[in-house]
Amino acid sequence: MKGFSHYLTLGLLAAAAMIAGPRVGAQQFGLSVIPSANPILVSNSLTYSINVTNLGSGLNDTFVTNVLSASAQFQSAASSQGVYTNNNNVVVFELGTFTAGQGVQMTVTVMPTAVGFVSNAVTVADPAETTSTAFTNVVVQVTNLVMQADLGVTMTGPKQAVITNDWMTYGVMVTNAGPSTATSVMLTNTLPPGVISISPTNQTGNFNLGKLTNGGYTNLFFTVEPTNVGVLPFSASVGAAGVLDTNTANNFASTNITVTNYLSGPLGVATNSDQAYNPQNGLVEQFITVTNNTNYTADAVRVVVAGLTLTNRLFNAVGTNGGNPFVYYSTNLAAGQGVGLLLQYAANAYFPLTNGQLRAFAVPTPDWTPPPVTATSTNINISRIVELANGTVLIEWPSTTNRTYTVVYSDDVSFSNAMIAPPSIVAPANRTQWIDYGPPTTVSAPANASTRFYRVLQNP
Repeated sequence: MKGFSHYLTLGLLAAAAMIAGPRVGAQQFGLSVIPSANPILVSNSLTYSINVTNLGSGLNDTFVTNVLSASAQFQSAASSQGVYTNNNNVVVFELGTFTAGQGVQMTVTVMPTAVGFVSNAVTVADPAETTSTAFTNVVVQVTNLVMQADLGVTMTGPKQAVITNDWMTYGVMVTNAGPSTATSVMLTNTLPPGVISISPTNQTGNFNLGKLTNGGYTNLFFTVEPTNVGVLPFSASVGAAGVLDTNTANNFASTNITVTNYLSGPLGVATNSDQAYNPQNGLVEQFITVTNNTNYTADAVRVVVAGLTLTNRLFNAVGTNGGNPFVYYSTNLAAGQGVGLLLQYAANAYFPLTNGQLRAFAVPTPDWTPPPVTATSTNINISRIVELANGTVLIEWPSTTNRTYTVVYSDDVSFSNAMIAPPSIVAPANRTQWIDYGPPTTVSAPANASTRFYRVLQNP
């Protein structure tokens, strides 16, 4: 019995050793490998962007192995973590400690030296997790055929007059008139001195737009804050490596944007009501009065509201100046006259607002001309128009959640004098309601529901 017990003990120890040995099974990796171009011209640089994510538990030593074709001449590699080695076109990244849920970004740059195909076989593995690996093989065509494409760039400036410290947005459109697809399209955006980048934060320099197919286009929007008065030149250019551009005349665009100071101010402005919650729109509302205390007519008026926070933002703002939102009274205000404006806040509760937070200035008349029909989708059918008890007019239309809509109004059924009612509305649900309460959204309150006409445009 003693011998049997001895062998039983040895068996249990061996089983325990097997259980305590290297873990196998459940560890998984997320892997993506994206080439910078496909096809690519021989002797041009080709960069593989590699992303690996640990979808399981923590690991101590993970390796990412790249086996490259012999015709792919190694140039460089980089990783957000760990170190790499290169030996005979085998690039190995050693990531070290790789925690659960963590992602690591790597790049391998090579130069194809022969026409044909180059491949990069990428394997992710950890020696302690022998059954859990990820693998992919990316093949890129290498050619000596020059791609022909007509790349172009255009710029559009802001529609409204720009005042010093306004957050101004301008657009850049890059197009490809073909006939070939252009890969690695590069946009160069240049800002003049005295301009602060708002969005994206780094706007000067090169932007890799990737692939642009025949007939394709991409729109970019840049928001900046000009700090100086003057005529400011903005410019942009476009090009792509390995592309014979058949028309270089449209590869560069520029626009001069005039920045001015306020025409005069400050004008008189003060609150003339308490804040009140409007259950119809879910906003906190408050009336203010603007008074022209100068001796001449103001073409239009801008009211800037300072000191607001993310929890009491100005819902009906149409712009930002120096980080503070503003609204317009979009028609003239004669000397000695006053006008009431309704401020709407997306606020969780009532909050203190002093007259010292309000500033009013005379400005050029803003341009609220509706866009051409070709620049918008088909007009949306308005399903309901109701005159409310307080004299305001409510309209309702079917909408797509999170799509943006613009209301256009006119006191002429032919819409010969139509104007946009800013700001545009982001639909909160499959039906959207909007109330015409007068300034600042419209130049005047509607006389009644039968004397003002409306259209709703769905924005692209």
